Order: sequence, then C-alpha cells, then structure tokens
Amino acid sequence: MVSDDLIARLLPVLGRSLDVGFNVFDVMHHGSHEKQLSNVFRWFFEIGGTHNFEALGQQLFVELINGELVKLGRGSELLPSGPYAVRQEVNTAEWGDAGDIADIVLESDSAVIVIENYGTSDGHGHGYDRYLAFGQRDGKLCVVVLLCGEADSSLQVDGWQHAPVVTYGQILDRLLGILGQKPGYARREAEQYAFISQMHRKFADGKVRMSDKEVLDFVVQMCATGEAKRYKEKDRDIAAEKFASDLAQQARERFGEGREALRRVKERLRSFGTGVLVQQLNGTLGEGFVKKASTTYQGIYEWTINLETGKAEHSLGDPGLQIKFGPSAWFANEQDSEWKQKVDPDSADYSRLFLTSTANLEIRQSAVSLGEVLEGLAPGDTRLHDEIIALLQAR
Repeated sequence: MVSDDLIARLLPVLGRSLDVGFNVFDVMHHGSHEKQLSNVFRWFFEIGGTHNFEALGQQLFVELINGELVKLGRGSELLPSGPYAVRQEVNTAEWGDAGDIADIVLESDSAVIVIENYGTSDGHGHGYDRYLAFGQRDGKLCVVVLLCGEADSSLQVDGWQHAPVVTYGQILDRLLGILGQKPGYARREAEQYAFISQMHRKFADGKVRMSDKEVLDFVVQMCATGEAKRYKEKDRDIAAEKFASDLAQQARERFGEGREALRRVKERLRSFGTGVLVQQLNGTLGEGFVKKASTTYQGIYEWTINLETGKAEHSLGDPGLQIKFGPSAWFANEQDSEWKQKVDPDSADYSRLFLTSTANLEIRQSAVSLGEVLEGLAPGDTRLHDEIIALLQAR
C-alpha cells in the first residue's frame, strides 16, 4: 500500500484535468508498444491505402528526412521523392547472423529508408551499421532514420548519432494540416480523418504533458512520502502498474471517506440551521422571515442548505438564501454561469462555507470552516447570521 498522506500530497502535483475526452488510442490501450504504432505508420506510408490520400504520407516523410539531412550537413544524400514500396518487420542481418529487425523499410528503385521506430531517439540495441549495410546491399542510396515520439540526442550513440530524427508530432502536424486544407477530405473521408485527428491529439501537440517542474515535484513527493523505494524495481511496467493500483485503492478509500465527511457536515449544518440560525435571522428580520432550513437537492447541488424564506409578505421579497459547501460551493463559484458576483477562484477556500443569494446572484465566502461545523457550532455563534444579514443589505 502507499503511504497514508500520499494522495493529499500528490493531488496538487498531478494537477491535470481528468476530463481528457474520448480517444480511441486510450480506449484500446493502443500505442504503448512500438509495433502498434509501426502498424499505423506503415498505413500512412503505403500508396493507395484505405486512408485515401495516395502517396501523401510517404512524400511528407521523405521531405522531413531531407530537411534533417540538410541540418546534418548531408545535403548530398537527399532522398528521391519515390514512389516507395513499404515493408514491416524486416530482418537486416546477413545470412547466418543473429536477427536484427527493422520496424519499417521503404524502398524505391534507387533508394532505401530503414526505420527504427521507438518512443525516444534511441537505437536501443539495434545496429545502425547493420541497418545501413542492408539498405546499401544493391548499391542503392540508404538513409537510416529514427522515428520516435521524443528526440533526445544524448541517447544517440553507437552510430545512431548519424541518423536523422523524425518525430511523430512532425509527421502528424504536417499530415493533418494538409488534409484539413484538402477540399472535402474531412467530410468525404470522415472516419479516416477522425482517426488521424485522434492520433494527433494523443501523440503530437494534443498530448497532455506535465512540465519538468511538475514532474520533479512528483518525484520529490514520492521521496518525501517514502514511495521512492518503488524506483528500485527492475521491471518498470510492473512497478508502475502496482503503484497505480495502490494509488487507486487509496483514492477509492479517501473518496468514500470524503463523502462521509460531507454527509456529516450537511447533517450538523442542517441541525444548526434549524435549531439556531433560523431563530437568529427571524429575530433580526421578523418572525417567519425564514420558514425552515432544508436539504432537498441532489447531485452536484447536494451539499446545500436551503433557507426557505417568505416572499411577498416581506419587503425583501424572496432573497433565495443558501449555504453551500464542498462540491456544491465549487460548482456554483467556478462552473455555474448563473451567478454574477463570485469569489475569485484563486482566493476561494473550499474548506469554508459559502453563502448565496438568488436576489442579486451573489456568492460570498464565509469565515466559518467545515472543520468548525464538524466540531459543532455553538448556539451563541452569530457569524453566519451576521454574514447573511450583510449579504442581504448588499442588494
């Protein structure tokens, strides 16, 4: 299990919206292995495939490679535009040698592109020289390319420093940009366009990433809570899955405990409202001004105490008074557009109660905290009374 305070310490560090939206790659857990993405890129590169953009995929890829070759000072090795035949999982080793499988190979009458596809620009044990010799075997021009999610030149050793690097983002940005401008493609080939768009969101600029500072903050909190011991595990995937499972278990427990705490706040606040606050307000505003304190709302509005008031018989009419807390306060203050006067989200403290009035569509933060409600508000505590009177006088 994870340490008891890890959830509380990691939530601000994780800090990303959980509402990431639908993505077919997430649903199918696709793209976590290089072979899966190689399948997709082969589809991109093939001429006349079901993508229905003919040779556009391989043409863009060749243009990107040639741009990288120029940066490397290898302008004399620029690749011809094609067409190229596309193969996958090609053994580049000579007869009798141990196998060395290139992920994708593009070959024309005069040139060969041997591709190593990996998450980072890392040959990760494959032989650059062997790939190069394979492509040059018939006297053709050969370029060995690293296709990857992220470029990191420090990983390019043992010959791989000579390989031009093309990232998923570079290809997807260019491809989606051109397809978006092709007359009718997005409408005519709606399924293909949606698929490419989702891949772009997953692996290119739409990919949600944490900043370096956020990642380091995460590691610091792992150390501070004693969870850094997980980094000693050799199998990183198993360690990550175990951590996620433990974290999920603690999150489920804390979520349940949180709902129980909110329920107790609601009960105590309703009891204080019925037994004390209604009498305090009626003593100031006139008998019968507040008829009762009720808790009839559900869903995101569940954490609300409604102070039901008289209407025409009072000069104030119906001020629509409520006390909100927790999720209901957050939703009203930061999500519900009905309210016109709100608390600045940067200064809002959701450990406190919030007061609302529908008469002027205003939300105010109370000085009374949820912790004080749980401990029990004294009958002589007039803070909520005073704050509600001030809210009414602001009309």
